[in-house]
Amino acid sequence: MPSDRPAAAGRRSAPAFPASSVALAAGILAAGATFGAAGARAATTATFDVTATVTPGCLVDGLGSSGNAGRVGTLDFGTVSTFSTQQRTATTTTGQAIRLRCTPGVNLIMTIDGGTHAASGQRNLQRTGTTTARIPYALCRDAACTLPIVAGTAYGNSIGSTNSEDVRLPIFAALTPSGTMPPGTYTDTLIVTLTW
Repeated sequence: MPSDRPAAAGRRSAPAFPASSVALAAGILAAGATFGAAGARAATTATFDVTATVTPGCLVDGLGSSGNAGRVGTLDFGTVSTFSTQQRTATTTTGQAIRLRCTPGVNLIMTIDGGTHAASGQRNLQRTGTTTARIPYALCRDAACTLPIVAGTAYGNSIGSTNSEDVRLPIFAALTPSGTMPPGTYTDTLIVTLTW
């Protein structure tokens, strides 16, 4: 209830508020306190995995350009006289070997088929334009051709860590002309299969 007494000199009395106003202000402060507590909750986290698998294998080096990737090269016996009966030898034109890059520890197996003109397991060069004029030849692991590479037979090599970036599988060839060959160009195509 307001006082009838005058206020002291130099002092002002604080305004009086109804009880309902005081209660409302207290309610607003309480609500603000509750909201602030909710905004301070800890964040939720989650994880996910990132993986990669490297498989073993080998890459066949070509003839030095991208267009020849996977090509082994050519076995060229050169020019042979029709009447020659002397043995001739050849080796692949890509550094005298099939060259590969492999994963260390790979157990590499190479097989070479009998060629396009094989007969009874014998590899043959065949004269272009004919089906009968042929010259038998052999593939070997050594220059003297004492270690033949039989058609379809595995030619193995265990790839260690020291040579995995430069694996070489030498291929040599030998033929003995019959001395009665008709002139022409004789060719054959071989398929090399690598497994590991």
